[in-house]
Amino acid sequence: MKEQLPFFNFSLKKVLALEPNSLKRAKIQIILTALVFTIIKALVIVFVAYKYGQNLQVLRAGIVISIAVVFIKILLSRPASMPVISHIILLIGLLVIWSNLLVFVHHINIVTIQMIFLSTLVSYYLIGGLRAACYTVLVMMPVLYCFLFSKEGIAPPGIVSQELVSSGTDPIILLNFLTFIITHYLYYRAFKQNLQEKEALNMQLQKNIAEVKALAESRSVFLSTMSHELRTPLNGVIGMAHLLKDAAVEEQKDTLNILEFSANNLLSVINDVLDYNKSELDKIELELLPVNLTALMGKIHSGLSHKAAEKGLDLVLYLDDRLKNMVVLTDPTRLTQVIYNLAGNAIKFTEEGTVKISLQAKSIENDKIDIHFSVSDTGIGIAPERQDAIFDPFTQASTDTTRKFGGTGLGLAIVKRLLKLFNSTIHLDSGSEVGATFSFLINFKLCSEEMQTREILQATPVALKGLKLLIVEDNRINVLLLEKLLSKWEVATGVAWNGQEAVDKLLTENFDGILMDIHMPVMDGYNATRAIRLLSDPAKANIPIIAITASVSHQLYAKITTAGMQDYIHKPFQPDQLCEKLNQILKPVHL
Repeated sequence: MKEQLPFFNFSLKKVLALEPNSLKRAKIQIILTALVFTIIKALVIVFVAYKYGQNLQVLRAGIVISIAVVFIKILLSRPASMPVISHIILLIGLLVIWSNLLVFVHHINIVTIQMIFLSTLVSYYLIGGLRAACYTVLVMMPVLYCFLFSKEGIAPPGIVSQELVSSGTDPIILLNFLTFIITHYLYYRAFKQNLQEKEALNMQLQKNIAEVKALAESRSVFLSTMSHELRTPLNGVIGMAHLLKDAAVEEQKDTLNILEFSANNLLSVINDVLDYNKSELDKIELELLPVNLTALMGKIHSGLSHKAAEKGLDLVLYLDDRLKNMVVLTDPTRLTQVIYNLAGNAIKFTEEGTVKISLQAKSIENDKIDIHFSVSDTGIGIAPERQDAIFDPFTQASTDTTRKFGGTGLGLAIVKRLLKLFNSTIHLDSGSEVGATFSFLINFKLCSEEMQTREILQATPVALKGLKLLIVEDNRINVLLLEKLLSKWEVATGVAWNGQEAVDKLLTENFDGILMDIHMPVMDGYNATRAIRLLSDPAKANIPIIAITASVSHQLYAKITTAGMQDYIHKPFQPDQLCEKLNQILKPVHL
């Protein structure tokens, strides 16, 4: 409570209105109650003591009345002074107890006992904790003192007892009891209100949590839907550009390269946003596949070389000789994503010089290997005070970085989260205008010879010539793209524009496999697959089905396998990806 009231404020209601906490309001009321009853008890003492000529009692009572009036005025104008007033009140109560014992009464009477209990009660209600325990010990000391020195009483030399007569003590005893009752009532009423307030806050918190969860879920659904709507036309743009390059002259190829590059950049931005959303929801899971590191790094180097060459940069790939043709179990997609993000950033922020991707074997023990990855450049570098911030989402090294170089500011945040899945952390060594080196260490499990042999056999291309595939897709551009692409491989095609039409077509024609879109009108890909699996003809019921989808649902694989599909491929896809997937799925059936 920081706000102050006018000095001549006499309204308790205004004071309580400034304090939102029910327990603190109760403390203010308890202090005022104690002060008001103290004034009344002191007035009784003044009247009785004056009648019987007990001048010390009159003097003490007058001082107490003056102090109580001052404290009431301070509390009504400056409520924030409540803690200080609480301590002073307890100290005055302690002085009254000791003065009763040593000066006025010379023994422990009922009024002194009441004062001891009242001081103990008020100390815990107003202050609490260790300090209240200290006050309790101090107010109990007179009782201990009396027991140790005299059970009959204490009569210091030269001091005559001025104990009040019963006509004075009786009202004080009654007022002390009233103080007990009112203090208990105020505190426990506030305690109950506080519990109700906390319960209301907890209910509001639960409501807010539910709203946040719903918002997160709706965001995930929105991003998934937007992904589908963006990836579907991008599939047509990238695919058609790829097909046109085969028959284009050199001048047209340059234009198509620019078109394909721009489309891939747009796809990269979409992927960054979606991957960050999935990492926030902990929906990314790593696959464990046999991966030839030399071949994988070669593909990454080849894919980035064109981008580096456009800026006149040297893109260097260094591989430890011990890694030659080494096959490890890892997630090639996510590992590629990490290296692409780091090397892509290095190329983006380097105007001249070299970008180097380096892999070095640190230790090989039994069936495991530690590999140190590093991506270094001779670019603009990162100032020390910004090196932690760049790993935060939507954050870049300086305020004008986005304006100069573009980008979403999500790349490094995604890298950091992906490396966490690999049980690794990223390290940065850089400074302003001195380039940067990003490095990390990953422990891989080595692939056995048996698994390597099986992987090589599975990777052997299967001739697709002569096969007949059913394309189930509601987007005409994507249908045209698939027809042209498959015709290059001498694969015959049929087309169904929705799931129901695919089931009907399969009943009247024979196909070797189905390329099934998931989101379609009339009947979607999931229900169409379930209907196909229930056909009476075993050959048609067991036909291989590959989903081709722009969906990014984290449960996509589980959904398609539950529906009965063998595998899926994301839009937009590269022709090599589709060919490889067809080889994997159709090989066991047609070889």
